[in-house]
Amino acid sequence: MGSLNVPVEKRLVFSHTVEGLFFKALKDKTTDRLRERVRVEAKVDLSQKLEPAVSMATWWKILEICASELYPDWPMEDGIEEIGLVLTRGYFETLIGSALKGVLKVLGPARALKRMDRSLRSGNNYAEIEVTELAPTRFRFWCNEVGSSRYVMLGLICGGAEVSGAKNFKGEITAFDDNGVTIEVWWDP
Repeated sequence: MGSLNVPVEKRLVFSHTVEGLFFKALKDKTTDRLRERVRVEAKVDLSQKLEPAVSMATWWKILEICASELYPDWPMEDGIEEIGLVLTRGYFETLIGSALKGVLKVLGPARALKRMDRSLRSGNNYAEIEVTELAPTRFRFWCNEVGSSRYVMLGLICGGAEVSGAKNFKGEITAFDDNGVTIEVWWDP
């Protein structure tokens, strides 16, 4: 599925995604220790104006630091998935996000998930997403997220479905390789 148009070493996550994570989604959870670890280990100083984007490797480091700090007793993958869910909830607290939230509720889960590729492309320079409807309440996503970011993608998709009104929503990574991840999601009709 899909092809990588942007090699991993040239993939960038835009600064508004990083800012959204720390200043919206995690605003009450961003401790001095977390900020210091991000500064030292990821080389991102949250007290300064951020560069326009961070590398994929830096993004992975940020995700891993956040998961280990905020969810130290969880498996790393689960912590990163939770970061994705929290990031989505934080986004919907922004001006643009709150407007989109209203639209998603009107669209409902199926139509909202079919449009998710548009939303996800705004956060980086590489997003490639394929959405396949398997049944009215079951979808398969393939996206070119690799490494730690595949788990954040699961959280982002779950967060979007939650906002759109999906009941008893479930999602799981069904396959991944060096090119991307396949995620299946389903919910009660």
